[in-house]
Amino acid sequence: MSLVSSLVKNKDGNVALMFAVSILVILMAVGVAIDTGFAHKTKVKLQNTADSAVLAAAGSGETDQLKLQEMAEQYVGANGDASKYATTLSLTPNGRVQVGVTTKYDTKFGGILGRSNINIAVVSEAPLASSEPVNVALVLDVTGSMKGSKLSSLKSAANGLIDMLDGFDNDALKVSVVPFSNYVNIGQSRRNAPWLDVEDDSFSTGAEVCRMVSTRINCRKVQSTCSNDGVSYSCMKTVCDRGPEVQRCWTPTNNRVWRGCVGSRNTPWHERAHFGGNKIPGLMNARCNEEILPLTNTLAEVKTKIDSLSARGNTYIPSGLSWGWRTLDTKMPLTEAKGPFAANTEKVLVLMTDGANTKSKNGDWHEGGSVNDANNITRNLCNNIKTSDIQIYTIAYEITDTTTKNLMRNCASKSSMYFDASNAAQLNQAFDSIGKSLIRLRLTH
Repeated sequence: MSLVSSLVKNKDGNVALMFAVSILVILMAVGVAIDTGFAHKTKVKLQNTADSAVLAAAGSGETDQLKLQEMAEQYVGANGDASKYATTLSLTPNGRVQVGVTTKYDTKFGGILGRSNINIAVVSEAPLASSEPVNVALVLDVTGSMKGSKLSSLKSAANGLIDMLDGFDNDALKVSVVPFSNYVNIGQSRRNAPWLDVEDDSFSTGAEVCRMVSTRINCRKVQSTCSNDGVSYSCMKTVCDRGPEVQRCWTPTNNRVWRGCVGSRNTPWHERAHFGGNKIPGLMNARCNEEILPLTNTLAEVKTKIDSLSARGNTYIPSGLSWGWRTLDTKMPLTEAKGPFAANTEKVLVLMTDGANTKSKNGDWHEGGSVNDANNITRNLCNNIKTSDIQIYTIAYEITDTTTKNLMRNCASKSSMYFDASNAAQLNQAFDSIGKSLIRLRLTH
């Protein structure tokens, strides 16, 4: 005979009472477990509803709290019995939308314990579309090795990214463009900025000089090997024989002109973004590429800048990184990143290069030849930028050098944010992937 049967048939009153109490406790425990499970499922469903409601409201472009509240209520009501839900919406001081949803779960067994329902509350939060959810710095390699089809492919891919961001229809979204080679052009209009150290242009003429110089005869074209930004290619060079000497006279001139090119400050300021009372050197007679475009929400202006890019110069990646960082920083030298929601703004730097560092820092200038020094400064800048809460995407475009690939991979904030593009199609895919991640609203709670 089973133990349970024995207990049931036992005439001892104490045993029967204990058995009844035990059964009751077990049933109550099972009931509580069932109610807890159903309540959890209800909360999960309610959280999903709140997440979807806050994304719908935050991404609508609306800023009026009453209208946002109405949107959230309509969304929650469309996903269940509106009479059972209480929906609240608030705007935080740093530009986020918070949606709270509460309901009551009617217990199946809780009434036995005097608890007929359980209060369930969830909260979800997301950035308001108008609260500057992201500032983007496009740091683009426009060195001599990018000349021709590679530069055309870059323009097409970068403009594709801007078209995608433009479809997000967010007036607060800002983009900067930083073309770089061994130097960056900050624009001659900033000549008198308090954070810049640049001398006045000067023109002087010396006394006439006359010398005997050799003439060139029998000039002809010969096959040779040329180099552009560290890339060798076949070319034709003119070779001449030395002819008789003749006297030539000329008047020497010493012209010093600033074209907007800037160099690097002394250690450790060459690896920092802000002014901090240490002026950035303007370089006389240096040549650089198109002027940078600071952060702007006029994306047509961004596309115009991209279309204007031309290729020249050698590669010094820290030059581009420094000024890309500065366009995203709220402190001088550039302050376009300032705004009412600056503390809440996601900051992104996209670095694209097609080759290794071929120049290094020597004083204010970037005319040295130490690749190791340039790579070390690149690593330090990448780490400093990431420490400043800036997300870095990197694109290695048609790069075969393993050291440079690893440099770019380690510079990216995550391995998934590094792209190895071996052709124009993959370059387009890289910019497309970055664009899709940028326009994705972030749930933050």
